[in-house]
Amino acid sequence: MSDPLHLVRHALPFTGYPYRGEAVACNLCGCTGTLVVAETDRRLKRLRSVACTECGLIRTDPMPTQDELGAYYASAYRAAYQFALGKRPPRHHLNRSRREAVFRADLLAPALRPGARVLDFGSGSGEFLTAARARGATVTGVEPGLSYAAFARAEYGARVLDRLDALAPDEAFDVVTVHHVLEHLRDPVDTLERLAGRLAPGGVLYAAVPNMAATGKPPHERFHFAHVHGFVRETLDRAGARAGLTPHPDYWREDTTAVYRRDPAARRGPARTDLARALAAALAPASPGTYIASGAWLGPMIRRNAKAIRDTFRAS
Repeated sequence: MSDPLHLVRHALPFTGYPYRGEAVACNLCGCTGTLVVAETDRRLKRLRSVACTECGLIRTDPMPTQDELGAYYASAYRAAYQFALGKRPPRHHLNRSRREAVFRADLLAPALRPGARVLDFGSGSGEFLTAARARGATVTGVEPGLSYAAFARAEYGARVLDRLDALAPDEAFDVVTVHHVLEHLRDPVDTLERLAGRLAPGGVLYAAVPNMAATGKPPHERFHFAHVHGFVRETLDRAGARAGLTPHPDYWREDTTAVYRRDPAARRGPARTDLARALAAALAPASPGTYIASGAWLGPMIRRNAKAIRDTFRAS
């Protein structure tokens, strides 16, 4: 249930977020050197983001502790970013999730054969589980959000667990998917490695994260408190390589949406040493005052809210 005071503190512009955080090393390469890439997020709040000088992985600095992230997701996230104020997922979320589920199922169609075992990590309200089951797959979700997990069980009859460790130790899957989840985690690369360990022989792993290098979006729009890590194509592929994965040549990909397969020859490989500087230059952080005075935040804010309203009333 949302805590109104906590929600207000997360929504109030021109202020910092209500957390202390801690210094952490890069989850991808272990380096502690950083370059600042942003000081403000898309809600006009103070939020410091840095890129690792060794590999380029972006992270919030200081990093929220596990307890702070847990409190945020329990009291503010769904209401602040998905307009979820009730017990059920809002209509705009369900409409968007259904469209995404169809796209993902179509992309993975060669692997979603009848009888295929599917694991969706961060399964949300269960739309992809339903789309995969419609193709004959046996599906399992992992979703720590209690209300969305309960909705998936009640609405779709899906098997949804609250944590990855709840799976049987030897349970393996032909298809593992993680859609726009890794960026929310303190340990995204470690988690990807654990998910890769759940692949059956010949299995595929689908991973999608927001692309921090995407064009056509103001730099500050790419940052917000819910995303404690930021990826580009190079860092996502390097994370995959650390997990023993390589991009699958038989599947379409677009930058930070990719299908991977197991590859015994996969290696971490050398990092692009200038990636952090390239990202810092591309994201070109402006001072909060300059950003606010420019009015560059107004259009994206209107579009974001208009999209939520439009999706709410769009026919299912």
